[in-house]
Amino acid sequence: MRPGLASFVAFTSMVLLACSSPAPATLEFVDQSPARPRLGEITTLRFRAVDSRGMAQAGTQVTFTLQSPVPGVEISPAVGTTNPGDGIVSMQVVARGGRVASVVVVASAGTGAEAKSVISPVISFAGTDSSSRQFTFQCGSWSGDGSGLHHAIGAWDEARNLIAGVKVRCFAHVADRNGDGIEGAQVSFLTEAGTIGPTSTTTTDVVGSAEVLYKTSFPLPDDVAPGEFSWTPTNDATHTGEYLAPLWMQPFLWDQSPLAAYNTPPQPFINRPEPQRADPIRPGIINNPRDNLVALIAVTTGEEAFDDDNNNGQWDTGEAFVDLTEPFVDNNDNGTWDPGERFVDTNGDGRWNGKNGTYDASTNIWVQERILWTGVPHELDKADTVRQISPAPPATNVHITHFGSAGATFLVSDPWYNHIAQNSESDGCTGGAEGPVKVDPFITGQIPLTYPSYSVERYLISDKHDVTQEPQPGPFPAPVVWKTEATCTYTAAQLEGHKVSVTAPVVTGDVL
Repeated sequence: MRPGLASFVAFTSMVLLACSSPAPATLEFVDQSPARPRLGEITTLRFRAVDSRGMAQAGTQVTFTLQSPVPGVEISPAVGTTNPGDGIVSMQVVARGGRVASVVVVASAGTGAEAKSVISPVISFAGTDSSSRQFTFQCGSWSGDGSGLHHAIGAWDEARNLIAGVKVRCFAHVADRNGDGIEGAQVSFLTEAGTIGPTSTTTTDVVGSAEVLYKTSFPLPDDVAPGEFSWTPTNDATHTGEYLAPLWMQPFLWDQSPLAAYNTPPQPFINRPEPQRADPIRPGIINNPRDNLVALIAVTTGEEAFDDDNNNGQWDTGEAFVDLTEPFVDNNDNGTWDPGERFVDTNGDGRWNGKNGTYDASTNIWVQERILWTGVPHELDKADTVRQISPAPPATNVHITHFGSAGATFLVSDPWYNHIAQNSESDGCTGGAEGPVKVDPFITGQIPLTYPSYSVERYLISDKHDVTQEPQPGPFPAPVVWKTEATCTYTAAQLEGHKVSVTAPVVTGDVL
C-alpha cells in the first residue's frame, strides 16, 4: 500500500469511530398511540435514548423484538435510529391474528457490558367490532356500577293506578369477540312500556358499559293472554328462541293457582301453565304474571357471533355463527315480531325481517332485557294472593313461653301473581302487635335474586320480657292474650323508591 493511501484509510477510520454514537446511558419508553388499539390497526411506539449528561442522544441504533413470539403480530422496522434533537426512535406493531390478546416490545441498544434495553407496557388489542356474543343488557345494580340484578319495580297501587316515575338504572356492556370492552360504542334503546333514554355511549370506567335510566310512565305494558312455559321454545328463521319468561321468574315452577299449590312436588321438566286469575276489580280481565313483564332492547352495530375455528380473526364458510333477526321489542313474549311491535329496520326495506341465513360481519346486533312492574294486593285480591302457612289456619291459640318466641309464615303475591318488588335490605315484616309481644323480621338484610309467583314471608312473635334486664323479670302470673297483624313493607325501587305495605294474616295466642 502506498504511504499516502495508508494515511487516508487510517484517518477515515478515526473519523467514522468518532462519529459513531456510543451506547446510551439510558433507553426509555415514551408513549404508545393509539392507547387502545384494535386488531388490524397500526400501533406506534416511541422510545428515547439519553446520554450520560441526561441529554437526548441522536444517531443511536435501536433493535426491536417481541418479548415472546406471538403468532399474527408484526413489528416494523426491526432496527431504527434515534432522531437528532429529541433522541426518539419510533416503531410500529400490528396484530392480525384472530385472538391476539397482548404483546410486549423490547427495545435494545449497544452491545456487551454497555448494552441497554427497555420493555414497553403490555399492548392489548381489542377486536375490530362489537360482538353479539359479548353484548349484555341488564337493569338494576347489584354489585356496584355496571352490574344488574334487581328485576322488579313497584309500578301499581292497589287500585291498579300507575305510579309514574319509578326509576331503575340499566347497563349495556359492549365488548369484542375476545371479551375486551369497547369504548365509544353508540348504544340505542327501545322499550315496550315506560320511558328509557334513547341512546348512550360506552365508557371505560366499567369496561365498555353504557348506562341509561328507565322509569315507569305511559305507555303501559301489553295485556297478554296466559301462556305455557317450555324449555324448548321455537327457534327458526323468524323466532329468536327466547323463553316465554326469564328464568329469574322461575316459570319452570309455575302453576295456575300458585299459592294453592304451595308445598306440592315441583315438576320443572314438563311444560308449566302460567298462573292466572280473574281480576276481582276489573270485569272481564284475566291477570297473569306476563301482563306486567316489560321488554326492553339495546342495539348497537357490530358482528354476529361466530366460532373462529382456524383462529384467523374472520368468519369462514362452514364456521358456526349466530344468525340474528332484525331488532324488535317483543311485547307479547312469543319470540317473534308481531304487528304493532316496534322494530329497527336494519336493511331499510320498510318491513321487519327475520334471520337472513348468512353471516353478517357488520349489522345491527341487539340483546333483550325484561323487567317486572309489580303491584300490591287490594282487600278484594287477598283471597287468592295471601295465604297463611304457619301457624296453620286459623292461627289461634299460639302459646309462647316466658322469654320464648314463635315463628309465623305466610305467602303473598301481587294481583298478577308476581313477587312484590323488594329493593331494600330493610324490607320485612314488623309491628302490628297487641299485648305483651313484639314482631320482628325472621331474617333481615336480604334482597331477592329471583321473582317467582309469590314471596314467602317469615317473622318472629316474641315475649316482650327483656332477658337482659337485671334482675330478670318473671313470667306473668297467668297467660296473657296477644294478637298480631304484622305489617310487611316493600321498597318499590333502588332509586328513591316509595314503600308499600301488606298486612299479614291475624295470629293470636297467649304468653307467660
